[in-house]
Amino acid sequence: MDDNTVQVLLYTSYLHVIGGIETFVLEFIELMGPHYKIGVLCPVIPPEMASKISAKVPLFKGKEEVSCDTLIMIRMMDKKPVRVRYKKTIRMCHACKSDPEWAIIQDCDELVHVSKASRQSFDTKGKVILNPLVKTEKRALLFVSATRIPALDKGKNAERMLKLANKLNDAKIPFLWLNFSDAPLTNAPKGFINVGTFHDIQPYIAKADYLVLLSDQEGFGYCVLEALINSTAVICTAFETTKELGVIDGKNGYIVPFNLDFDVNKLLKVPQFSYEYDNDRIRKQWQQLIDKKPKRKPKKTVEVRVLTEYTDIELGRDLKEGQTEVMTEERARYLQGRGFVRIKGG
Repeated sequence: MDDNTVQVLLYTSYLHVIGGIETFVLEFIELMGPHYKIGVLCPVIPPEMASKISAKVPLFKGKEEVSCDTLIMIRMMDKKPVRVRYKKTIRMCHACKSDPEWAIIQDCDELVHVSKASRQSFDTKGKVILNPLVKTEKRALLFVSATRIPALDKGKNAERMLKLANKLNDAKIPFLWLNFSDAPLTNAPKGFINVGTFHDIQPYIAKADYLVLLSDQEGFGYCVLEALINSTAVICTAFETTKELGVIDGKNGYIVPFNLDFDVNKLLKVPQFSYEYDNDRIRKQWQQLIDKKPKRKPKKTVEVRVLTEYTDIELGRDLKEGQTEVMTEERARYLQGRGFVRIKGG
């Protein structure tokens, strides 16, 4: 066979970037490619789809002469391409008859509907063959981050988030990154979604592959702890509290350098782990502190009668002659010595 001769030629007058027919083309190639030499003829096709198809099979644009054993007309109302020589033709119907004007062109050897519902809606005697779908081995990662943007105390956190997302895209690692923040990350790349603020994101962290926190420093890092107690791995920079919270590189997450100079492909291996957090110890520590009696004794207070009007600095207000007040004995004796008050009973 030469380059313009195939066994099976898929023809459609146009394709979009995504859609049911677009998925059919790619999945048909995946399923039937090991058994036949397949080509695709499509005059109008976006570059992204063209790249996907041409990486697997010959892609023709309609200007060249093409020979095939079987021509598969993917759309029910496309006319046959003029520069194609074929031995047999199959026309497909991917739709239900939602428009009364729709009609399947009856000019092929076989008619294939992709479902019984499609065949019933058009009332034909065509065959029903469900669309193929090959399970992918690719893995998409789910990231969650919870941080303030901008925040001077976090340092270059936002810059690092942007850099990591771009590194993932450059490595062609599929991901979805939900960013819970009071302000969006600007120029967010593909896969990065600014969600906004939620009061409780622990359920989302629990479903993620990774919690991401790339700050210069953190006084605690609550979201890291929320990840660990839910057995969600973390990706974090080496701020000091990672040690206190028990983040161990390679065991329950990855501690990455501040300049993010590392191979992102290692993130495809998501650590599996269990983690226990001692809330009982924390509760007891607080109880001990709350119940502990103060070492200093409370200062003795006395009641005084004001002898002359003055502004009391400690009380922060003007005192009138003749009124009574309560103050510490030390303060009262000081003021009595200067003639401002008299200690009652003293």
